[in-house]
Order: sequence, then C-alpha cells, then structure tokens
Amino acid sequence: MTTTMQAPTSISELLTVSGETARELAGADRSAWNGRVVGTSSAILGLAHWDGTLYLDNEAILDPIHQLYEHAGEDQPPPTLLAYRESLATLLHEHAHFLGPSDATQEAAREGFVKPGSRQLEEGVTEAWAQDHLDEYIDRLGIDKVAPGISTVRSGGYYPAFVPAVRQLAAELEARNDLSSGQVLQDLNRQTAAGQFPLLVDLVYNSTRLPALEPPEAGTRSRLESILRSGLSHLDTYELAPPDLAASKSRLTAENLLTHLDHEIRTAESACTFNPIHLTRQAHHAALSGVAPLSGLALPTPSPQPPTSHKSPARLNHPAGSRGGLTRTA
Repeated sequence: MTTTMQAPTSISELLTVSGETARELAGADRSAWNGRVVGTSSAILGLAHWDGTLYLDNEAILDPIHQLYEHAGEDQPPPTLLAYRESLATLLHEHAHFLGPSDATQEAAREGFVKPGSRQLEEGVTEAWAQDHLDEYIDRLGIDKVAPGISTVRSGGYYPAFVPAVRQLAAELEARNDLSSGQVLQDLNRQTAAGQFPLLVDLVYNSTRLPALEPPEAGTRSRLESILRSGLSHLDTYELAPPDLAASKSRLTAENLLTHLDHEIRTAESACTFNPIHLTRQAHHAALSGVAPLSGLALPTPSPQPPTSHKSPARLNHPAGSRGGLTRTA
C-alpha cells in the first residue's frame, strides 16, 4: 500500500473512497463527483454525468466488484481477475473525468467539451492516464491483497482510435519542452475540457522560438489550435474500426498532425526572421496564409454534437475484448 488509508473491505467502502483516491493519485485540486453512484442496466459501462453523479453498469462493473469482496483473498482464474480489473479500470476512468483545477466548473467543462477535437483529446487523455496509473490505483485501494494476482493480468484498454494519437502527441511535446515522461498526460488529466486545449496550445507554442520572435497580437496560436482541433477531430473516422486498425490509423493521424504543426511553425518563424522587429504587411500576410492540407488526410471541422454525459464503452458497438469507445457526453 502506498497510503496509510485502511483498505476497503466491501464494495460500499470501496466506492466511498474511490473518488478521493483517484484525485490524490492524479494530484488534481478537486473532483466534481457528488458522491452518488447509480447502478444501471444498459450498453454503457460507466458514465460521469455533468451533474456529478457516477453511473456504473450493474452486470459488467458492480457485480464483479461485489464478487471480488465476497471471495476476498481467494485465488481466482485469469478471466475472473480480468473482470475485476476491467471494473476498476472503468471506475478510475470515470473518476478521472471529474477532475479539474480549483476554479473549474462543470458548466465551463461542458461548453469546452462540445468544441471540435475536445472529446477526442479528453477521452484519449483520460484513458491513457488511467491505463498508466491503474496498478497504483489498485495498490492504493488495497485490491491486490483482496484479489491476489490482479496486477498480473492485462487488457487492451479503451479508445484505440484516440489513445495512440494522444500518447504520440504527448511524448513529442515532452521531448520538445524537456519534460519528464508522463508529465504532459498528468498535466492534461488535471484539467477539464475547458482547460485542456489552452494547455496543449501553450505546450506547442512555447516549444518554438515564436514567443521571443513575434508580437503578442500575431495569430499563430489560433492557427495552431485550429490545426490541433481539426487533426484530433479526424480520429472520429476510426472510432468504430477494429482495434488494431484504429490504433494504426491513430498513430498515422498523429504523425500527420505533427507534420502540419511543424509546417505552420516554420512558416511563422520564417516570417518573423525576415523582419525580426516588425512584421511587414507582406510577411504578416504570409504568416497568416495557412498551409496545404495534410497529404492523404482530410481534416474536416465537424459540427459539434451536444453531449449528455461522460459515457463508458457501448459494448454492442465494439469487438469483444476491446474497450472500444468510452464516450463522454454531457
């Protein structure tokens, strides 16, 4: 155990401490969870609602946790341990949706979530972070003592169309900003949908020479944000594809997105270098002139779809054994 908290001995105790444990693990200022857990029977495994309520599927999520405590300390076969682990992974994922800084509001998060690219970024960040920290979450809750061997089983995780692209983008930004591995995901996960894109744009922009070269009123930041939103929105194209194909396309999308960003950055830096004190009218026009579309990749700007809550995967739409498409709607 990595904390002095007494390990939960029942599903009720587990759920009670599950949100605060997730918040402490993430290092977030606050959680919007209101403490309520509602069991459901639907194709949605878990849902972090905008009103702060956590909805969990009875059969797929809550029943395995009940069984975990009913058979505490007993050796279980890998499929049973995997069911336990999947339940806890969904629990952590949904709690991560509730996290944010001290001044965050659900209203602002909801407004940010419907903007192009925000759902893909938030779901990709949430799932990648939850995958990386699930073992520590299990350890902090003392589950490894209740279900021996639970940390030895692994599953594929959710969102194969989103997670690889988000991981690749985060790793590249860590390298460019001289940050430690995992820092970008950790920082993004502490933000709501209202704060994630501003932070992402900062990471891209501040990794260049532009802050020292161009005037504050230059439009480079907004163009970088537009490229990021378009590229991440494009990941929707692969959301219902088989996991391996979705992951491959996700990585390719990230590569093209990074290339597009680099093109825009070089264009802006060249314009500034041409006249480092004042952008001439001609150079300023060139800097604002955009870039050619990514080769072989259309980057449409989709109309935002009003969400209704933070949903976990719809099992009917994805292959067995995959966590397919955790969706967050409000």
